[in-house]
Amino acid sequence: MKKWTMTLCLLLSLTASTASIHASAAGSAGSAEAAVTTAVATVQATAGIKSYGPEYLIKNDGSLWIWGGTKSVPTLLPGLKDVQAAYGFGLQAGGLAVTRDNAVWRWQTNPKTLAVEVTPVQELTKVTALSTLWSRYIAIDGNGAVFSSPRVSDEDKSPLYTVVPGIDNVAAVNGYNEWDGNKGWERINFLKKDGTVWTSRDELSTFEPVQNLTGILQLTQQYALKKDGTLWTWPIQSYDSADSGKPFPSVLSASRVSGLTDIRSIHGNSRTMLAVDAQSRLWFWGSTVTGWPDGTTYHEQKVPVCLTGIKNVTGAYFMERSIVALTADGKAYTASLEGDSMSADAKFTLLASDITSIQEGERHLILQKKDGSLLGWGVNKDGQLGYGEYEFSYKTPVPVQKPIAVSLNGERVTLTNGVITRSGQNFIPLRSLFDKMGANVSYKEDTKSVPSGKAGGTTTTVDKKVTITRAAGDKPAISITINSVTGATTVNNKTVTLETPPFVVYGTIYLPLRFISEQLGASVNWMPQEEEIAITYK
Repeated sequence: MKKWTMTLCLLLSLTASTASIHASAAGSAGSAEAAVTTAVATVQATAGIKSYGPEYLIKNDGSLWIWGGTKSVPTLLPGLKDVQAAYGFGLQAGGLAVTRDNAVWRWQTNPKTLAVEVTPVQELTKVTALSTLWSRYIAIDGNGAVFSSPRVSDEDKSPLYTVVPGIDNVAAVNGYNEWDGNKGWERINFLKKDGTVWTSRDELSTFEPVQNLTGILQLTQQYALKKDGTLWTWPIQSYDSADSGKPFPSVLSASRVSGLTDIRSIHGNSRTMLAVDAQSRLWFWGSTVTGWPDGTTYHEQKVPVCLTGIKNVTGAYFMERSIVALTADGKAYTASLEGDSMSADAKFTLLASDITSIQEGERHLILQKKDGSLLGWGVNKDGQLGYGEYEFSYKTPVPVQKPIAVSLNGERVTLTNGVITRSGQNFIPLRSLFDKMGANVSYKEDTKSVPSGKAGGTTTTVDKKVTITRAAGDKPAISITINSVTGATTVNNKTVTLETPPFVVYGTIYLPLRFISEQLGASVNWMPQEEEIAITYK
């Protein structure tokens, strides 16, 4: 059950014109992928988006917008300017932002006030990568130094980052859980700038090199991709040595994965791997799945299989029980991971067209189209898709709402949630605006019983009413009452009809801005170049 809040929101009747990291170092990805990368840069510049992630985007003006959790659509993060890069922890946990002066800032939603708090991270400068590994965060700076937070809970506001001794010159990091049949542990792998791989499994106390790994471009799980296109992996060690009883009983050594050559990129999760080769073919190995939470069964395929149902692949991703492939012609296709095995002729279904890039979240994807707009697909129970709703999931991609700023008399307004666009109209939270316009806002719930239609039966209904009043100052007195359930509205006790009824999202009530603005004497304008709603009140 969603908790009701006292946040009051208004509708604007204007039509707007419309990583977590995957541990990898820079390297050639082939002509097709290079062409896509160039297209992405062009599209982002045109659309005003500098970069984006699973739950955030950065506009060309350096503003940072976030969504997920209590934010159902992209919402401007207050207090930050000139943001050059961002790294998300995921939803309520927030993330890190790097500004033009190389300062690092953390943003996080306060669980009590629901306000987003921005605090400096003094220990870090010029972060180039961030990894969320279990309950700790690991950051890498421009010099290749590694910083780690202690194990923290979601309630902690600002983890203290300290430099990790014994490892340096790092380009990327990843981690996963291992189990030797008797004991489990966490393994963290580091890809150094010189192309070697080092690993730790004892809380970052000691590190050892993985033998046979040089010239590495990318790490995913326990797999490493070399510059020559060969793929290498290493086994799970027994935690305790039979002869000494101490950790790290033997040298960890990688061996080449047979059957795969000329690989250009790899991508994996805890059970499944995908690879794209020089011919833009997609390879699969790992686990498919049958059953559901109470009886899930994983079926392992150790030998890589080339998926012939898809061609010209430039990128591969996971979304729940599906794999997604992006092709050179800008189409995203999906195939199911459900079943006893993955056959070479597995069926791929068109998911979306005109796609230039994809960012992967924990249980969802964000896709960018050629026109610069964003789409979301997957699990949405926490608003991960930025769609303005909290339906659990959607079968087809839905549009991420456009990031639109709001200003009052030239000053940006801090919103609890961003602009929601429905039926060509923009809905916007503006309670703080009413206070600045000399109005008072009150909220009341009335419970009553009405006949149910059955003999002697009744039904309990709840009316949620918002009252906006202004009695002081040199402006005319006014009283506006709106029932957010029925839409019934009165102005100074006279009934009026609203063109667009109010609605509620995550306990936040959205009311018609243009109507109330006219009653209070404000004017509203859409500024397309700035993508901003400008409200003027004198």
